[in-house]
Amino acid sequence: GSIQTIMAGTGESLETVNRYLDELNVYADRTIYSFKDMTSNIGKFTNAGVSLKDAVAAIQGVSNVAAVSGANANEASRAMYNFAQALSAGYVKLIDWKSIENANMATVEFKTQLLEAAVAAGTVEKTADGMYKVLTKNNQGKLMDDVISATRNFNESLSHQWMTNEVLIKTLGKYSDETTDIGKKAF
Repeated sequence: GSIQTIMAGTGESLETVNRYLDELNVYADRTIYSFKDMTSNIGKFTNAGVSLKDAVAAIQGVSNVAAVSGANANEASRAMYNFAQALSAGYVKLIDWKSIENANMATVEFKTQLLEAAVAAGTVEKTADGMYKVLTKNNQGKLMDDVISATRNFNESLSHQWMTNEVLIKTLGKYSDETTDIGKKAF
């Protein structure tokens, strides 16, 4: 069922989907995280418009965030599900982020990585004092007055929709890439 969902969501052939899933299966064998949960959630990622390649990297990234933060397999599965829900909205909402916090995965390091990806995406900018200024408006069309960081006003800032799909996918991709500093640490 997951394979059919992925094929329908991406338009990729069975051969291509199986190749990516084989890669993911090898990865899952090196971890405590469930291949079944990973494949189920890849379908949710691809249905939200994420490419198969990026979805596989993002799922590995979620697992690596879980590993770095000490989260167990159930918490990693919950995070995959909540991030998949967030992707369908186009950005991570506070309710989705609260699930990441409840899974003990909302570390300062992860939040800092997300903020740095948001700088690259243009949804926040880094200030001279090392804080961040949100550049996107909230649902009422207002900019955020306060600066944020991984430890200050982070949750409140999510209503400004700065943590877009692009920000999330790029950050999770860094966690899944053994050539990045955070990826090396995660592996």
